[in-house]
This record gives sequence, C-alpha cells and structure tokens, in this order.
Amino acid sequence: MTEAWDRLRAIMGEPLYVPARVPWELAPVEMGVQLPSDYRAFIDLYGGVALNGEWGVYTPTMASAVGEPGGLAGWRNETDISFRDQVEGEECYWEQPGATPVFPDPGGLLPWGWNSNHNQCCWRTIGPDPEKWPVTVFFEDRLDHFDGGFADFLVTVLTGGYAAEAELLVRADPAVWGPEAARPLWSPKRDWAGRDWGAEWGATGFAASGSTEMPWIGSPLG
Repeated sequence: MTEAWDRLRAIMGEPLYVPARVPWELAPVEMGVQLPSDYRAFIDLYGGVALNGEWGVYTPTMASAVGEPGGLAGWRNETDISFRDQVEGEECYWEQPGATPVFPDPGGLLPWGWNSNHNQCCWRTIGPDPEKWPVTVFFEDRLDHFDGGFADFLVTVLTGGYAAEAELLVRADPAVWGPEAARPLWSPKRDWAGRDWGAEWGATGFAASGSTEMPWIGSPLG
C-alpha cells in the first residue's frame, strides 16, 4: 500500500467496528473497471464515512432502489444517469475547453465523494490502470484537477494543503448561525450491507489517533 494511505490511516485512527466487506472482485464485471487499491482499503477498514460532518466518502451497498440495480452495478448506473444529469446541467462547465466526460465514457469522471453543496470528488478514469487515476473535483462552475490519487487527496485536504478546502468542508457562518462546536474528524456511515455504524457508534466509533496534522480541529473526538 502507498505512503499516502499509511499517513491517512494514521491521521484518522482505527475504527472500533468492522464494516461488511465489499465484493471488489465483482467490480470489473459490474462496473467495467476495478477501483484503486487505496480506496478499497479505506472502505474495507472504515466503510462509508462523513469527514468533518460534511464531506462524505461513498461506499457501494448491496441494496437497490425499485427498478434499479444494486451493488457495484448500481454505482455505475447512478453515475451514468444522475451524475451525468448534474454535469450536463452546468452550461458554464461545458463552455470550458477540454471538458472531461462522465464515466463510463473513456476517461470520464467517476464520483467517490460529495458534500451538501453537490461538489463531487471524482477519479478521472484515464487509462486501464486505476492506481494511476488522478482526482478531479467537480464544482458547479469549474473542474479542479489534483495531481494525485484518492489517499493523497484526502491527506492533502485534511492537513490544510488544498486551496479549495473551504468549498469541500463547508462550515456554518458564525455571524449567521452563531458559534459552532468543534466537529469530529470523521464519523461512520453505512457499509456494504447497509448497516448504519454512525447511528450505532456516532462520533465515538473510532480510536482517536492523537494526530497533530489536523489544522481545523483539535481532536478527532471533538
């Protein structure tokens, strides 16, 4: 595994639960691609999570909506329909030269994370090797290309090195909403089986790492 993954795991600490395993071996058939190993390791260890109570990292689930596929095929379907609708609805985006297509189009954007402002963190599925897929963030008015993969991007954001951090880790304006208590570094969400670890464990579902790398919160337990 990569140095970035090791650093990310050290920052986040260890979960106190074991999420259901995703059958990644089905991805080449159901999605048409395998997914990057650092992302798979992250989901195997944590399941889906919310970072800073705001920025979600997606995990596929076996459940399906009525009339739609579940599992990894559901992720591909959701990308090809809902995410494509979102992207193609942004006229200013398509006016830009070199606009990136949407997966499963060759080299297309495959989303793996989002926030309440509908900003989407994606892989650019360039080439056959998922270990070389860089991250791109789809903002409503632009694409922001990052020179690195999933774990490297998370580490960069969580350690204050990403210029557009405030657009991902949205915080309430204290002038409008008043002072806000410190949020946990991360909290668990659903896993492959649909089990909601956040409802069961809340923000205490992990062991605090004691990391001093986080610039915007003092302790993972808030």
